[in-house]
Parts: sequence; structure tokens; C-alpha cells
Amino acid sequence: MKQSLPDLSEIKAFFFDAGGTLFRPYPSVGEIYAEVARRHGVTSDPQELETLFHRTWEKHDGLASLARRSGQRSGQKEEREWWRSLVGEVFSQFGRMENFEAFFDELYDRFASPGAWRLFDDTLPLLQELKRRGRILGIVSNWDSRLFGLCEGLGLSPYLDFILASAVVGFAKPNPRIFQEALRRARVRPEEALHVGDSLEDDVWGAREAGIQAIFLDRKGNRSSQVPTISALQFLTGLFEN
Repeated sequence: MKQSLPDLSEIKAFFFDAGGTLFRPYPSVGEIYAEVARRHGVTSDPQELETLFHRTWEKHDGLASLARRSGQRSGQKEEREWWRSLVGEVFSQFGRMENFEAFFDELYDRFASPGAWRLFDDTLPLLQELKRRGRILGIVSNWDSRLFGLCEGLGLSPYLDFILASAVVGFAKPNPRIFQEALRRARVRPEEALHVGDSLEDDVWGAREAGIQAIFLDRKGNRSSQVPTISALQFLTGLFEN
């Protein structure tokens, strides 16, 4: 932990990032890409695909670019086309796939399924404890409309008061407007809310721009940062004054 962590007793609403914070792809993006590609005649190395995916994702600034491009709520057709373009770029170096459309359809549906994701072990215990304490819980994530089905399928929905997906609301982190919408949904003031996520830029600086306290979740414990930091969600329960 890099900086003193806040007392959470006066926090009424907790906002969380989704991917990398509450759940993760399983077994990995690269392995899923390679598995589905193999069924469509393309043999590829999962680790290479993982690297290519993250490089392409960062190049396009992830789903934040979809929200900025539309400037408003995106439809499922726009979301699908955005992903089709990104996946096509990832696989462009492997040559022409005989039926890319069939491959992409299967891949897109795969990531819409909760079977492609796993909750971190500390996710449900924390949400259950916060809900027991009567807190308002929400997700604020740079994601598309598939997030709602995933939260339902992964068993998160019963604990959540709302879910904000950037492609649906039209604003992406670190834009403070998505955090302001979270405050509106939670009906709390900025000082009564806390956001937790695994991106310094999107989660910490974005939340602070909206006047919200933030905690950086560094699950691998390998990043140096002068902000309040935890390595697991379970540490949050120790920040309450009983």
C-alpha cells in the first residue's frame, strides 16, 4: 500500500470497474482467440494473440474510442462493428481466414457468455459485506452492452444498484461525466462515494476529476504509485471503523 487509505465509514456508495477488478477473461483473451480460430482453420499461438490484442486495444484506446466516436449511446450494431474491426486487425497478420464472419460471430458470442469470464475470489465476499452494511453499489466500466448479461450470468446483479457501460451511456472513463452519472444514479454527493479500479488514468484520475475518492487496485503488486493502493478487494473491509 503506497498511501494512507481512507476510512470508509462515511462512504455511502461504492463504484467498481469491471474487467480486471471484479472479474477476468478465462482462461485468457489469447487462449480463447486461439481456440475459436483453430475451429476456423487458423493455428496461432495464444501468447502471441494476447500480446497482439493488448497492443491493438491500447492503440485504439479500448472502448473509450467507441464512446468518443459516437458521442452518445451506441447501438449494438455499432458495438459489433467496432469489435469486428479490432479483431480483424489482430488477425490480419495471419493471412486471409476462409470465413472470417463465422469466426467473428462465434468469438463475439463467446465473450458475451459468462463462461468466458471468472470472478476473482474476493469479489462476492466484498459485495456481500458492503450490501450487508447497506451501501449503494454500482459498476462504472468502459464496456459495451454485453456487460449487463455478464453481470447477470456471473451472479453480480443481485448486489448491484446500477451498471454503467460506457458504450451505452455515451461517455467513457476517464471522462468525469460517466462518474457524474454514477453519482446521480446513487443519489449521493461526490464526497460520499468511492471508486475502485485497476487503471490509474481511467479509474483513479477519472474519479478524482469528478470529486470522488478513488483506490487503485494493483492485483499483481508490481506498479509503483503515490495513490491509495490495495492488492486485493478484501483489504477494503478492514477500512471500516466498527
